[in-house]
Amino acid sequence: MGLGRYIKGVMSRLAPGGAAANGARSAKALRIRGLPDRRVMAESYVPALAADGGRILWVGCREYTLDDYAALEASGGEVWTTDIDPSAERWGRKGRHRTGDVCEADALFGDLTFDAVVCNGVLGYGVDSPEQQRRALAALAAVLRPGGRLLLGWNTDKIDDPVAAGLTAPAFAPAPLGDRPTRVGFDAVTHVYDSLIRRA
Repeated sequence: MGLGRYIKGVMSRLAPGGAAANGARSAKALRIRGLPDRRVMAESYVPALAADGGRILWVGCREYTLDDYAALEASGGEVWTTDIDPSAERWGRKGRHRTGDVCEADALFGDLTFDAVVCNGVLGYGVDSPEQQRRALAALAAVLRPGGRLLLGWNTDKIDDPVAAGLTAPAFAPAPLGDRPTRVGFDAVTHVYDSLIRRA
C-alpha cells in the first residue's frame, strides 16, 4: 500500500463521520478490546452499570472505549466523557464531552452529579504521584452522589496499589459490582479493577 493511500485510509477513519464514528474499529482498538481486562469491562462491568442506569462519567477516552458508551446507555443511562487530551474529544461522547484534568473534575463538572464514574487506565498514565491520585479521587468524589459507584482501573506496573495506600478510603468503600468481587486482577495482564461506592 502506498503512503498516500495509507494516509487517506487513516484520515477517513478519524474524520467526523468516518469509519471510526460509524462503528468500524482499527486493528489496534480491536486488539485492546480483546485483552482480558477489556473483556471483563465489556462483559461484566458495562452491563452492570447499564442496568443501574443514571448519569455515568467515563474518564479517559480512546477509540477502544467508543463501543462502551452506547452499551451503557442501552437501558436509559446518560454517558458523559472527559479526557485531558483535546484530541481525545473525537473518542468521547458526542455532545457530552468536556476536556480537562481529572484532578479538577469537581470544577469541570461542577454543574452535574453522577451516579457512577468509570476511571480506567488514568492512574499511572498521567495521574501518577500519590498526591495527584489523591486529588483526582477527591475531585471524582465531589461529583459522584453518595452511594454512587466508582470503577477504578489501574496497573500494578505503573503505580502502587491506591487502595492499600489508603488513597480511596476517605471517600470510598469497596463494594462488588455485578457478578464481580470488589477487586479483580488478571494473570495475563497487570491490570486491576477496584469497585467502590462513595461514602455518604
